[in-house]
Parts: sequence; C-alpha cells; structure tokens
Amino acid sequence: MNAIPPIGLGTFRLKGKAVRASIREAISLGYRHIDTAGIYHNEKDIGDVLQELYKITSDSSSSRMSRQDLWLTSKLSPYDMRTPRQALFKSLAALQTPYLDLYLIHWPALARKPATSPINKRLRLEAWKVLNEAKKEGLVRNIGVSNFTIAHIQELVEESEFGFENAWVQMEVHPWYWRDAVAINEQFKQYGVKITGYALLAEGKLLGKGERDALDEIADRLGMSKVQVVLAWAIKRDWGVLVRSVDRKHLTVNLDAIKIVDHLTQEDCETIGGMTSEQTEEKRCWDPRFVK
Repeated sequence: MNAIPPIGLGTFRLKGKAVRASIREAISLGYRHIDTAGIYHNEKDIGDVLQELYKITSDSSSSRMSRQDLWLTSKLSPYDMRTPRQALFKSLAALQTPYLDLYLIHWPALARKPATSPINKRLRLEAWKVLNEAKKEGLVRNIGVSNFTIAHIQELVEESEFGFENAWVQMEVHPWYWRDAVAINEQFKQYGVKITGYALLAEGKLLGKGERDALDEIADRLGMSKVQVVLAWAIKRDWGVLVRSVDRKHLTVNLDAIKIVDHLTQEDCETIGGMTSEQTEEKRCWDPRFVK
C-alpha cells in the first residue's frame, strides 16, 4: 500500500483469540492499516490471521486481498535496542511478510536502564542508522519513532548522517494532550514529518461519566458520538489515528469518524483545543520527557 489510511487498527494489549478476532472484524469492515509492536507479543498471531485471510479471499475476485492491500506498522522493542536488525527480522518472520510499510523505534531508551543513562542516546542513534539501512534494502518502506520528544528528534536531525526526512512520529494525542504534537509538526515541518496519534480516548477519560463538556455539544449537533468527534478532530489536523476494539459495533463507529471530518468547523476545532491550557494538559500515558 502506497499511502497510510487515516484510521488504523491498534493492537496494544490484544493477544491470541482477541487480536485474531479484532483483525478479522476490522478487515471485513474496511480497515487496512494494522499497528503492532515487538513488545506487544502478538505479531505471530497477526501474521497467522493475515495468512488465513489472504487464503480465504484468494478464491474470490470481488473480495481478494493480498499483502499489497495492507499497511503494516511494527516497532522496535525497548528490550531490543542493542539488536535492532535482529529484532526487525524477528518481526518480519512473525508477521510472515518480506517488508513492513512502517517500522518505528518504540521508545527512546533501553528497557530497564535509568532514564538518564548516556547509553540511551547512543542506542537511539545506532538504531536509527539500522532503520535507515533497512529502508535502503527494502525491508521497510518507511521509518520513524514513537514517544520521542523534540529533543530526541533533534538529535537524529543534527547527529545522524541520515537526518529525519519524511519520517513518522507516533505519539499520544487527545483533547487533553495535543500541544506537543503541534510543536513537533512545526519544528520539523521542513522535513515532511507525519504524525499518528494513539490513546485518542485519553485512557478512558473521554468515556468517563462526568459533567457535559464541549465534546458532548459538538457530538449532539453532528449526531455523532464523542469518540467520532475526537477522531475527526485529529484527522482534520492531518494526523493519523489508531483505534482499538474487538467489538464490531465499536470498530464500525470508529471507522465512520472519517465521514464527519468535513463537518467539523474551525470553531469546533478551536473549542476542542481550548478544553485545556498549557498548564492544565494531562498526559495519560508513559512520559518520554524524562529520558535523556
């Protein structure tokens, strides 16, 4: 696949029967981007179910699907930062594919090392070299980083011979934490950096029971759910999004968010962005700002 779909299927915390069922449902609904990672320990399950789906559809001209119809993303585990090339081949073998559409450095540090350890920077730069070499070999078609700060990316720009041209950044993004994504977009705009957001539901905060907020009002006006509004808001900012579910209804609702992107007004987007200030932002997932 030449272009990444705006809405992808995340598989974090999904294993075995759960991840297989999720992928079967998602593919049948039209999802074509599947996101995984070495540390998720589900690449073999994903590879198996995809091979099953390729085989099932091979006899049907109307629903035929092949590897070329999908965008597969995986990530270098923090536990494998010392051996990035071997880790990549392990992912390729598990996913049963000769190439990945996107391969990311999952975290800017080696697992079980202090966040301030000087080894982290060295391993980031070494891994970035390996990813660029793999791209030249055709083992991966696109590369990038996940959970990197501006400072971490700036290192790759200034201290790597490969730079950061047309690279991807995957990061936490939601109405309560989005300014760092904007800052990365602005800082590295000249390099054609692209962002994919995860944790759009803010680790459950979006669906929590509380007072009505601006998202409720926008959702009511558009006749959509709050989840769809948040996904559409991110897509309108030209960010890709990852969603996760094993429920067909939820997967359908998430995918339908693309239909309301053009119905969100500039005022809607400003209202959503104004739900927090720089001082009240809430980062809900792991924080790479402590990694040196």
